[in-house]
Amino acid sequence: MKIANVEPLAAPGALDDALHQLSHYRRDKTVRYRFDRGKHLSAGAGLLLDNMLREHGLRERDMQYSEGEHGKPFFVNHPELHFNLSHSGNLVACAMGNKPVGIDIQNIVKLRRSLVNYTMNAAEIAQLDAMTSVDDQELFFTQLWTLKESYVKATGTGLSHNFPSFAVHSDGTTTPLLPLNPPATFKTMHVAHSVVTVAIIS
Repeated sequence: MKIANVEPLAAPGALDDALHQLSHYRRDKTVRYRFDRGKHLSAGAGLLLDNMLREHGLRERDMQYSEGEHGKPFFVNHPELHFNLSHSGNLVACAMGNKPVGIDIQNIVKLRRSLVNYTMNAAEIAQLDAMTSVDDQELFFTQLWTLKESYVKATGTGLSHNFPSFAVHSDGTTTPLLPLNPPATFKTMHVAHSVVTVAIIS
């Protein structure tokens, strides 16, 4: 797992230089963004992926991409390498390994009841509501959100997955009553004002 700040891509000429280092797939994805922030995040994610691929003697610009049923990209020419990307604020994150992997990075989320009901089951909502501090609630929710989001990204099901249908505790363990299928292991870290979680299908 690696994390980077994309603010340097706002410098004059930096984005063009970045795009010249990346694959057609990533360049096309980047230029489709309407606003500069989206372009910086997309290009920054590509550069971070390139950085990790170099550790395997590869370059992102040489990767051939395809996408799964729900849009998760994979390497056609190197199917043994699994990867996933995420971004929030000015940060991009990348995870890579030899097993299906998902990563999610989120700035601490301001609570909205509609989002809580969309992502959490009754037991999780009760635990959230029992907290008296708004800061504690927002951190708890953000941790659970990244845990669940990283898992559905690892499985490739994405937003088609019913988030309240499974539970992942804030320490990364799962409840026996709602086992994950397929099972996964998790690692969660706090970075600045963000939470990042990696899920690896085990």
